[in-house]
Amino acid sequence: MPSVLITGANRGIGLEFARQYSVAGWQVIAASRTPLAPRDFAQLGYDVVEMRYDAMDDASATALARRLKGRPIDVVILNAGIGSGPDLAPEAITPAHWEPIMLTNTFAPLHLAALLEPNLRLGERKVLATISSLAASMSQYQAPGQFAYRASKAALNQMWRSLSVDWKDWGCICLPLRPGKVSTRMTDFAGDLTPEQSVTGMRAVIDRATPAMSGLHWGYDGQIVPW
Repeated sequence: MPSVLITGANRGIGLEFARQYSVAGWQVIAASRTPLAPRDFAQLGYDVVEMRYDAMDDASATALARRLKGRPIDVVILNAGIGSGPDLAPEAITPAHWEPIMLTNTFAPLHLAALLEPNLRLGERKVLATISSLAASMSQYQAPGQFAYRASKAALNQMWRSLSVDWKDWGCICLPLRPGKVSTRMTDFAGDLTPEQSVTGMRAVIDRATPAMSGLHWGYDGQIVPW
């Protein structure tokens, strides 16, 4: 059976990824900071393993990679992230506001991707996906503010673009994915899409992924998100 690792798998988009892949018969590694609620775990298929992962804790990333040493993984979906928090004016932004967003949304996915490179090399599909945002687009995103969040997602796209070049020779397909505005806790349940709709679309992009798609920002609707 193919295998997938999903971070932030205990709620929202991450939980829906785990549900859909498990129903489809995949081996699922659900990595999150806190355990899944029993009622959520009960909705998953039988071949699901929970592991702990905290994006703000380097030791937990190292421990996760150590537990997975030698195990092939076909698809890695680095979904764990945080929102913009309070919408601050430029003069109110401090390092205390900026750093956690950049570390969680940009450094942590890159760091874990590097640790899981051996697992992806052993897998057959070799797809490395991360959850980006329309906020990463300079030409498309029109909302004001959200300075740190926008910077974190634009930087995340650039990191995946770099990985698509660095890891091209061994066949890794690097996909930053735009989920759309999804009704989850991060959006105060004000989104236009359900998690099921968003994840169904993103899974379709992952399923048809080719080397030519690597390094480009893809939407849940299957369209390229302009830079």
